[in-house]
Amino acid sequence: MQAAQVGSWAELDSYADTLDHLQRARDLGQPYALVILGAPARMTRDFDDLLLYLRNPRELKVPVLVLAHERTADLSVFLTARPETQFLLWANFSKIPTVIRQAVGAPAAPPVSAPEPNRIDRAKAEIARSEQASQDRRPAAPVAPSQPSASTTTTAPGIVRKPAPTAVPAAVVEPPPAAPTDDSPHKEPNGIHVLFVDDSASVRLAYKHLLERNGYGCDVAASISEGLSKAQAQQFDLFVLDYFLPDGSGDELCRRLHAISKYRDTPVAIITSTYREDIIRKSLEAGALECTFKNEAKELFLARVRSLASQVLMHKQVLAEKQRLGGILGSVGDGVYGVDAQGMLSFINPTALRLLGHDEESALIGMRAHDAIHHSDDQGSTVREADSRLAQAYRSGEQINRLETFFFDRDRRVVPVECSVHPLMFQGKRDGAVVVFRDISERKTADRLKWELSHDNATGLFNARHFTQLLSQELGRRREAGGYSAVLYIDIDRFTHIVDIAGSEAADQILVDYGQMISKRLRDGDVLARLEADRLALLLTNVQLDNLFTVADGFRELARQVFYPLNRLRRHATASVGVAVLSRDTPSPEYVIEHARVACRSAKHRGRDQTQIYVGEHDVRVARELEAGWISRFKEAIEENRFEFAAQPIVPITDVIGAPDSPEGSWRLGNREHEVLFELLIRMRERKGEFVSPAVFVPLAERVGMMSKIDLWGVRHVLTVLQEKNAFAGRVAFSINLSNQTLADTEAMSAISDLIRSSGVPPKSLVFEITETSEMTSMHLVRKHMNLLRGLGCRFALDDFGTGFSSFTHLRHLPVDFVKVEGSFVEGMADNDLDHTMVSSIVNLAKSMKLAVIGEHVDSAATLSSLRASGAEYAQGHYLGAPKKLADLDFSSF
Repeated sequence: MQAAQVGSWAELDSYADTLDHLQRARDLGQPYALVILGAPARMTRDFDDLLLYLRNPRELKVPVLVLAHERTADLSVFLTARPETQFLLWANFSKIPTVIRQAVGAPAAPPVSAPEPNRIDRAKAEIARSEQASQDRRPAAPVAPSQPSASTTTTAPGIVRKPAPTAVPAAVVEPPPAAPTDDSPHKEPNGIHVLFVDDSASVRLAYKHLLERNGYGCDVAASISEGLSKAQAQQFDLFVLDYFLPDGSGDELCRRLHAISKYRDTPVAIITSTYREDIIRKSLEAGALECTFKNEAKELFLARVRSLASQVLMHKQVLAEKQRLGGILGSVGDGVYGVDAQGMLSFINPTALRLLGHDEESALIGMRAHDAIHHSDDQGSTVREADSRLAQAYRSGEQINRLETFFFDRDRRVVPVECSVHPLMFQGKRDGAVVVFRDISERKTADRLKWELSHDNATGLFNARHFTQLLSQELGRRREAGGYSAVLYIDIDRFTHIVDIAGSEAADQILVDYGQMISKRLRDGDVLARLEADRLALLLTNVQLDNLFTVADGFRELARQVFYPLNRLRRHATASVGVAVLSRDTPSPEYVIEHARVACRSAKHRGRDQTQIYVGEHDVRVARELEAGWISRFKEAIEENRFEFAAQPIVPITDVIGAPDSPEGSWRLGNREHEVLFELLIRMRERKGEFVSPAVFVPLAERVGMMSKIDLWGVRHVLTVLQEKNAFAGRVAFSINLSNQTLADTEAMSAISDLIRSSGVPPKSLVFEITETSEMTSMHLVRKHMNLLRGLGCRFALDDFGTGFSSFTHLRHLPVDFVKVEGSFVEGMADNDLDHTMVSSIVNLAKSMKLAVIGEHVDSAATLSSLRASGAEYAQGHYLGAPKKLADLDFSSF
């Protein structure tokens, strides 16, 4: 201010105080020559009220300088609506003195001494006295520094200012003393234009001067006809009418003025010389708001006019605000519409009309917003109003922010939008809502393109490229934080076969359903992707190695809950899972994916529907942690008899009565003298009651050298059951699995032989299954031990025949009695010629070697019929009986 050579000014520290100060100065007839505003970083209610006041017609001629860090939309509206306003960025702080001098008309001269007390100082004293009543609740006005310091910060209440270019919220600059003229006592125009109608020239002149001295614009007329003519030709804000006019009465003129559309709500005051109740009654009935008298004090007349003028100004402010809001609504790029408490459309801006394809707002106003705009989902299915989130928000007053949904245009085309709902309140009650929305079609398209770059279209899962990127990021985290993660390589078993017999659509649906099931089990940070065709990859972050087998096998088991249609049947899928561990020593994402793939291939080689963990030769630490605790768990399970058997029947096909046309489980043997076999499937029960799948614990038991002890427990338990079921001796035989590790263990095989000899159970009641896919370390030793048991009368079956590369080698060199055809070939026989041919070939080969054939996975009457036609002797599968707990099996029912 000093640099601008402004002689006197006031500084205020809040926008509310500034508004009050300006109003008092105006009422005292001493308005300021300049108002300087420091705009807040964000619009506040007090600042908005101050801007609204400065748009008051009485204040329009007062120059205003707005200082801000940026020109916002609200400031732009204010600057456009108010001609005497300048805007300056704080970055141009040095230009402020020049702009101030230009605004107040001060010359650019050297600094001068402070002026003597003058009219302005006296006015300030009057204002100060008028504000004395509220001084105890206001903070003292800060004294602005002559120049802002770069190291200080001036902060207005509730406003955080940046250092350097700052200021108090507002400063008001007083004008220089005016030279005494005839106009000096007159008040500044207040923007109110009055038409005074009276038949007396002297009265007209006196009231015209009185009104003009008090800031009103005034025109006069001598009659009704002249008054109407001027009212039509000009625009007036207030009418003061004499009641007795030469061509009629004031109440008549009042009615005729209100009949003119632009004056329908314009205030009218009737003035008369005498008090008469009939005149007052007629005037009020005609629509006059005031009745005043010529003989009353001029101050009372002015008070009445001022009361009417305040209504006019308030009405003008409301109209101006309405126009401002209308301009904003019309110019914003977002669609805006309003609804009442019943959800009926009350207004809609041009942008919303354009986005919804309408030309006129009349096409929508008065309609229910739900019916007109958001009546359906993106598929075109009707959404009930009671189920509509937006319709509920209209009624409840809920505020919704950035909801993505779908609107419909005039032609019922889908318009994807992002919308927010802001409830309106009036006198504490809900009064509808305002909805702001924008068309996000382009963003949706961009999002879709971005999504397609990282996802597989058929399943919605991540693709291989994105999975590798995420895996690389996880590898970085392991290198920083240590610990382990794991990659599961999941391959749907016989996927190509499923495509051939059920179609590609059914096969793809398997991947979709399986992916959804897996996704429901994932934690934050876990990632599922489709690598290619039937192969999925799953990244499990931050895993514990001691239960990794169990977790991974749980995902394998999920595949059995996925079904695909085949003719009139539903078949379940299976999957093979390979697992590789990710640690800080893992060299690359490709390295761990390849090891998981190798493990998956090993699981398939073992007979499919298996889980295999890859442990490299140098991964000693990983192997140690994987095996940690399992030795003690196996020992405790053996000691506490927490291994259990489930039995599934292996039925002679030629003696089955009731199949293939009867429902599952309704068959019975035609010859009750024939032998019935049962395969015993071992399970491990934890102390808490949950079961551990053999696909999990068998590989671990083999790794830690405990499988022989588990097999020995199994043989001992089976012999005990056979001793208890002695009445069925010769008709019932149990088939149990022996691991190849046990078959090569001389000590274990000797113990098994001793148990059989001492049990008194016919050795023929025991059939030992050898898994064709398991690795045999010594073919010679295995054959020797098999011959030892066969010498006692026990029998052997070669399991999963046809899946491994060494099937025919084992068949040639091992002394077996049965061949069990791998179930995936059997279940496809009825629908696939290749599977039927393969099974028939295996049957013919076995017959040539005088071996009996057992077909696994018989799940339908059609499969049983095809297996019978191939010449196989035995059938096993859920169609003939699901596995049941051995202790609950009723042998007499067979």
